[in-house]
Amino acid sequence: MKILVTGGAGYIGSHMTRMLVSRGYDVVVLDTMEFGHKEALPDKATLVVGNVADENVVRKLFSDHTIDGVLHFAGYISVEESVKDPIKYMKNNTIGPVNLLECMRGAGVKYIIFSSTAAVYGNPMTVPIPEDHRKEPISPYGLSKWVFEELLRVYDRSYGLRSIAFRYFNAAGASLDALHGELHRPETHLIPLACAAALGMRDGFSVYGTDYDTPDGSALRDYIHVEDLCAAHILGLEALGNGHETQVYNVGTGVGISVKEVIRAVRKISGRDFSIKESGRRSGDASVLVSDPARIMKEFGWKPKYSDIDAVVKTALAWHTSHPEGYENRH
Repeated sequence: MKILVTGGAGYIGSHMTRMLVSRGYDVVVLDTMEFGHKEALPDKATLVVGNVADENVVRKLFSDHTIDGVLHFAGYISVEESVKDPIKYMKNNTIGPVNLLECMRGAGVKYIIFSSTAAVYGNPMTVPIPEDHRKEPISPYGLSKWVFEELLRVYDRSYGLRSIAFRYFNAAGASLDALHGELHRPETHLIPLACAAALGMRDGFSVYGTDYDTPDGSALRDYIHVEDLCAAHILGLEALGNGHETQVYNVGTGVGISVKEVIRAVRKISGRDFSIKESGRRSGDASVLVSDPARIMKEFGWKPKYSDIDAVVKTALAWHTSHPEGYENRH
């Protein structure tokens, strides 16, 4: 079976690509390489450099390769940036990928898994958050993902293109062998920033918002290890291949961890202290995002194996320790 992975050289996409290859799938990666890393890809994967919005590139890809299914990870992911430049996010995350769907139709590809987000919910009314919770995204990033989810439903009703949208909570951690991990430039995610501070690679960092209505005043998030997240995609891919209907699933642990608790975990596991600066809230950030993962657990038998916060931090620290400059400078 041959699978197309868009954004497959990025953080989650490359973990997914390696897992697919390890399980015997043929994989074609489509990535602009704006944020991707060729070193993160296995040798057996075929890399096509290009954008999902480029009709010529995508049509040629489907002409050159007989694709059975698509995993769509490509997209911009910064909540803060989306508030500052909403049109950029709507064009890249919502409008551009319609070309991918049209090319799938033309090539007769019948199913796709979409990398969605808990940001579609906005500030939740109930916690943990079930999939049927109202959708009121408070950032253009969340809106861009929700609109594309709705487009997928249209494509199912109109053209029979089936999909599964996985609403990620906070993907984190690194590969268990510490060879691959999270690397964004600039880095905006909490765990990589805290690890860098613990390892002396940055002079502390800012905690945005300490006055939320949470036990310690900092935002609560649900951290899911990237390996567990990718395992959910394998199950979804198999289900779609067997005729599964279009559906959405939360992918999280159901456990809320505060920003301050993450910092304590990094300090404990690294054995090092580091400074933090308390700053105001960032626009577009929800106070609490914790999943109700009952649907995916019941229907797919999925259960996270590596997503205890200490285990997540341990793998992330191992990656950042062995790759202080990312893939360019390995220890």
